[in-house]
Amino acid sequence: MALSLKSHLQFTKKDLLVIVIAALIQFTTSFIGSMLQVAIPLISNDLHLTIELANWITISYLIALIAVSVPISRVISQYGVKRFTIYGVLILEVGLAMSALSFDIVFLIFSRIIQGFAVGILLISIYMFVVNQISENNLGKALGIVGSCGYIGMTSAPTISGFIVYYLSWRILFVLLVLVFIIELILLSRLDGDFKSDPRPINVKGSIMYMLIMAMFMIGLNEITTWGSYLLVFSIIAIAIFIMVEKNSSNAIFNLNLFKDGKYVIGNYAAFVTYFITFIATYILNFHLQYVLGYDSRIAGMILLITPIVMVLISPTGGKLADKYDNRVLAGTAMVILFFVILALCFIDLLPPYVLLIVMIVQGLGHGLFSPPNNKFVLTSVSKEDLGDASSLLTSSKEVGKTVSLAIYNVICVLFIGNEVINSSNVSGLIKSSHIMMAIATVLTLSAMILLFYSKYHYD
Repeated sequence: MALSLKSHLQFTKKDLLVIVIAALIQFTTSFIGSMLQVAIPLISNDLHLTIELANWITISYLIALIAVSVPISRVISQYGVKRFTIYGVLILEVGLAMSALSFDIVFLIFSRIIQGFAVGILLISIYMFVVNQISENNLGKALGIVGSCGYIGMTSAPTISGFIVYYLSWRILFVLLVLVFIIELILLSRLDGDFKSDPRPINVKGSIMYMLIMAMFMIGLNEITTWGSYLLVFSIIAIAIFIMVEKNSSNAIFNLNLFKDGKYVIGNYAAFVTYFITFIATYILNFHLQYVLGYDSRIAGMILLITPIVMVLISPTGGKLADKYDNRVLAGTAMVILFFVILALCFIDLLPPYVLLIVMIVQGLGHGLFSPPNNKFVLTSVSKEDLGDASSLLTSSKEVGKTVSLAIYNVICVLFIGNEVINSSNVSGLIKSSHIMMAIATVLTLSAMILLFYSKYHYD
């Protein structure tokens, strides 16, 4: 990332400071969402958790993040991006410290909810920072650096945390992140001024209702095999009523007119699919390496590092291309690459280790080329006034993708494994679960690929 920044001499010092702040936040928040994947077996042993309870460590975090993403965007736009970025970092510090001190699953899940709330603030604010500060000619490069750091954080988390968990403890992960975010606060203190772009009043009642409905929807989705099915149906009805009310409101929490732009919707759908497949592919690869192939967390983490390394090398090229060529064509081409990656992972148990390494290299290539053009396409297709809404929806699309993928995988695992700890007696059920999950991911990837090319040739 440092080399990429130095190579773009047209950035001013303030540009570079904003990019460094945004990139570091993007990396660390994405890291937080994925860092416990390799640690789940150890956490499960320490706290005596079934696979369903262990998955809720991640699910609870994602539910909080998604619930807060849309309502908080209007608040950030009105009261200042820098101010709320600082608030988000401070809240996150508290949540991380609580996780480090957790000695039962209830306290750990509560601390992860706090982290999800804080990360929801930060993921919206960083894109508003970048789009407001960086000129149009350099925006693709800047978003390429920042966006790729999200993928790098998400995919490198198992590697870095694998070493820390193996040699130290899963609790140390949270302690180290507290120290990293102190550095973030120092960098933020050096940034002068603030960005405020939305004078519209805040719809408090609508915001609270949205958060409750989204939380119910995600909880119902993740518990669909039991009582959650009733909650899911209720939340879907509530969402439909909420949209009808908001559509006629003069103070809606989100500008629903954005959904009239088919290109904008397709860009967000592509982001949803990419995070869906990236998150679950890393999740399944980690389980396959540890439970099926028998590697420890350290070795599994080292193998999973391949994808983010390739992304680091490719993402600057993706950013440069995004400033020169049609972003939908670039993103669609990257999605073609990812389609073949996910298709190969449908046969994960038949692939020898060296083929898995090749698949992860190609995966890094696809993600490195996808992120910059798709982020630029979505965020520059709206007016400055709607930037907060666009940023919040882009964030929500990505996080919903991760949450839905894990929810579906959780249901499939319960069907084939049951609510049990994974061991040698039920590892065949884990393999079957991986097959079905990757088949679903393949269909979604194909749909996003087709829609991106359709967007280019239909709307233009």
